[in-house]
Amino acid sequence: MTATVLVDAAGAMTGGGARFRTELYQHLARTGRDDIRLVGVGRRLKPAWLLRREMFRPPRGRRVALNNVSFIAPGGERWTRLGNALHFLTDDEAARLDPDLRVAMHRQAAVVHMTACRSDVLVTPSTAMAERVQRTLPGLASRVVPRLNPVSPDSIRTVQRDRAILCPVLFAPYKQMVERLTELLEAIEECGDPSVRVRVTADRAEVPEAMACQPRVDLVGRLGLEELRDLRSRSRAIYFPTGIESFGYPLAEARVSGQPVIARDTEQNREIAGPALCGFTPGDRDSLRHATMRALATDVQPDPAPFEPDAYFSWLLGPAR
Repeated sequence: MTATVLVDAAGAMTGGGARFRTELYQHLARTGRDDIRLVGVGRRLKPAWLLRREMFRPPRGRRVALNNVSFIAPGGERWTRLGNALHFLTDDEAARLDPDLRVAMHRQAAVVHMTACRSDVLVTPSTAMAERVQRTLPGLASRVVPRLNPVSPDSIRTVQRDRAILCPVLFAPYKQMVERLTELLEAIEECGDPSVRVRVTADRAEVPEAMACQPRVDLVGRLGLEELRDLRSRSRAIYFPTGIESFGYPLAEARVSGQPVIARDTEQNREIAGPALCGFTPGDRDSLRHATMRALATDVQPDPAPFEPDAYFSWLLGPAR
């Protein structure tokens, strides 16, 4: 069969983008679709690649860019996933970034915004991200469609969970993770349970020495998806305190697996985590302590339905032909 859908999978070697691509590859393997042409797998998103991909002969059907940058040449319906909130910051959010990161994101955002104008459909992984795009590019508001990212239920193993809270966040300066972990450790101390541990996907070079030596803290380093899945399945709860996100896979994975997740009490996190959310207000010490206590004591029923992968990809890629 001649491929009718061209999908650019370049970019996102780590984090949520890599997690999304894993779901895509599993869907294609499971369904055996032969009408999809994948390009860019394993490539970094560089200007040379963006130019090269435009040279591929357009299919009769749609072209899907998974990496924020729309196809621009005519030929086939163009769909683009916008999954980086840093490309759609408010002025106040941008002002709080490290200057080097702010400059880099400003340059990237200019390309993302310009090419978005060429896209027929702009897909966001949450309603809040859709609102970011619509606020920044109001003329494209009618093209923006929010759709929760896919999460396979069988990617979440169910085993006996111990008294540990997993923090599966890639450290970045704008996330202020040392401060967020310090707040969690203080909340746990106030809960008065000496058995609770905190597993952090970072190494010693990423945290202060005092935190690295803290008896409650297990620094497990940056893990691959399989290793992270195993560690997540053994943890009692998840800690995901970041604020600038377009989705947040730990929120969705907690809901799918039936694990409490300690995260900010926002509309976006409520949409994604649903009943798994143990929400807190940033800067409110008592709020975080109560959320932590609730997470350590609450049982959550698994709820995979909002993230069903085959339904998602049948929509994003169109029905098999």
